[in-house]
Order: sequence, then C-alpha cells, then structure tokens
Amino acid sequence: MQALISAIIYKLVTMFKTLIILFSAMIFISQFGCGTKKKTNTKEFEGIITYHEVEKRSDGAINTDDTVQLFYSNGNYVGIHSERSSKIHIVKDYYLEKKALRLFLLSSSDTLLQLGLNLSTEKLDGFKVRKVNDQILSRKCENIEINISYPEKDSTTYTDINFIFSRGYLKIDKQYFKNWNLGFFNKFIDESGAYYLKMKSVHFDSSHKNILSSKTYDVISVKEESVDPKIFEIDTTKINWTK
Repeated sequence: MQALISAIIYKLVTMFKTLIILFSAMIFISQFGCGTKKKTNTKEFEGIITYHEVEKRSDGAINTDDTVQLFYSNGNYVGIHSERSSKIHIVKDYYLEKKALRLFLLSSSDTLLQLGLNLSTEKLDGFKVRKVNDQILSRKCENIEINISYPEKDSTTYTDINFIFSRGYLKIDKQYFKNWNLGFFNKFIDESGAYYLKMKSVHFDSSHKNILSSKTYDVISVKEESVDPKIFEIDTTKINWTK
C-alpha cells in the first residue's frame, strides 16, 4: 500500500512539474514571441524627407518655389526651407509632440511664431479614401481627400486637401498627432498611419470654383537614418506665444 501511495504522489508531482513547464513556455512565447513581432510592426520612420514646395496666388503666379527638408523623429519634426529670395518666406517650421506645439520662423525675423492646432471656424465637409493608379517612389499609393469649409458672417470659403501616401511606408505613431486638429491633419494621420508623399491644398472663394491660392508638396527623396535630437531644440525666449 505504501508503495502504491508513493507511486501516485510521484506521478502527481511529475504532472504538476510538466504543467508548470508548459505554462512557463506559454508565457515566454506570449511575452517575447508576440511582443517582438508587435514591435517590428509598429516601428516608426525616422529620417529626412525632402519635398518640392510650390505655392501659387489666385492669378496662377508662383509665390514660392522651394525645397524643404523635413527631419522627423519620435513625433517631432523640423522643416528647413531652402528659398534664398529677398521676399518674406518661411525659413523653418517645427512640430514638437510633447507640447503639441507648432512654430515657424520667417526670414524677416528671429522670433518663432506659434501656430494654433485648432481653428474653431473649420468645418469638415468630406473625408474620402481611394486607391490611385500612380506610383510614387515605386510604391502603390492611396489618396485621402479632405474637404473643409470656413463659415463666416458674410460668406464661406473652402479648402480641398489631397494627401497621397503609401500605406505602411513612412509609418508614424498616430498618437503623436492626435491634438493636431488644424486642417483635420489628425484625421489624415489616424487613417493613413504614415506621412504623405504628396500633398495638394487648394483654397477657394465662396463659389467653391475660383481659386484663391494653392500649395503642393511633392516628395523628392527619403533617407531613413537617425536624427540628432539637437535639431529639435529651440530658444523658448524667442517664441511669440500669441496665437
């Protein structure tokens, strides 16, 4: 009888050890196997995107013809504009994720101007996502069209924005831009999960037919590389906090 009891106890202990080993293995796989895969899928883009920027007036004349280098890392960017003309133009523009802060520097001043990330008069009239046949940088693309109206006391003006992007390329964390309501840019990022390869914004008068101004950004090149955090440093004493 004693021998039988000992055999039963030994068998139970062996089964218990086996269950512990299996359970530990399951925890290891869930924490490291799936965790590693998830980390790979959410890897953000870091590097430099170079765009060709063109801004036109209502008469079709070119107001700005520029090259912009966008340095991006962990939700922060700084755009460095190359235009060297004597007219007033943007030299640098910043977005700092932790402060949800948008700033820009004009060629005529050393003061950083703050741009609000909200505009109470903006109304979202349309948001469409569609495939496009054109490829950019040999990548299949999609287009997001955002239609905005600006109702005022006497009239309403309109802006149509088209963002062309490649899903999964230039991937960024959507949370970084959740507070960027201006131009409903946060809605574009939330859908695309990526930065754009091309952007066209057209501002219309009250008829929604006559163009008041337009701006385009076309990608020239993309470099994936580490960005020196110092490029995002700013002198807070030179910020004009008036929105």
